[in-house]
Amino acid sequence: MVLLLLGIVVALALGAAFCLCRIHPSLTGPIGAVGAVTSALTAAFGVALALRRG
Repeated sequence: MVLLLLGIVVALALGAAFCLCRIHPSLTGPIGAVGAVTSALTAAFGVALALRRG
């Protein structure tokens, strides 16, 4: 259930970012930078969680 809700939230956030980038193309760079940092932090959190459980 938690993974389903997390998936819905991620899909909505990506959709909102896509719509915002289509309306305001000047925000594409900053939104891309935030996305890159977020993906790196998510990957690090996933690795830390996997090592903790293993």
